[in-house]
Amino acid sequence: MSLSKIYTKPIAYLTSFKRLIRDTIGALLIRDWKQMEKKNIMPIEGVMLPEVLRIQGEGFENQRQDMLIRYSTKLKKIFYVIKSQNQVVGYSVYYIILIPTFKGFKKKSVVCSISIDRNFRKQGFGEKLLEESIQEMRLNKIASVLLYVSVNNASAIKLYEKVGFRIIRETTNICGENERCYEMELSLV
Repeated sequence: MSLSKIYTKPIAYLTSFKRLIRDTIGALLIRDWKQMEKKNIMPIEGVMLPEVLRIQGEGFENQRQDMLIRYSTKLKKIFYVIKSQNQVVGYSVYYIILIPTFKGFKKKSVVCSISIDRNFRKQGFGEKLLEESIQEMRLNKIASVLLYVSVNNASAIKLYEKVGFRIIRETTNICGENERCYEMELSLV
C-alpha cells in the first residue's frame, strides 16, 4: 500500500471535520441575522433548490451539489437567490468565519459559490446580487468578504473588481485540483 493512500483517508476526515466546525459556528453567527428588503433577491427556499443546482451545474465542472443542499438549510439566511420575472436566474451562498484579532474576533464572510444562469449573464444580475448581499453583510457587521476565482475567469474577475474586490494573492487547489485561482477581498469597514 502506498504512503499516499495511508494518509488520504485521515486528511479527508480532518477536512470534513474542519468544515463541520466552520459551518456550525457560521450557523450560530447568523442566528440573529438582520435581513434587508431586496428587490428580486431573497433567501433560498426549498422549491428553488432544483433551479439553483441546475445553474451550478452549468457554471462549474466540479459540482459540489451536496454542499449547496446542506447550505440551503443550514445557512439559509445567507444563501441568496435572484429572480427575474419569477424565474430563478442566479444565486450566491456565503459562509461566515471568525478571525482572531487583538481586540477579540472579527467576522468575515466567504463567497462559497456564485453563478448566474448562462441565458441571463452580462445583464447586471451578478452585480446586483453581489452588491445587495454585501449591503446586508455590512448591516450585520461583517468586516470583509473573501472569494476565490479561477485566474482564467476574466469576466468574473472584472465583475468582482467592479464591485470593489481586490486581488490579494494567487493560490492553487481551492478552485479545483491543480487549478490556479485568485483570492480576492472586499473590505467593509
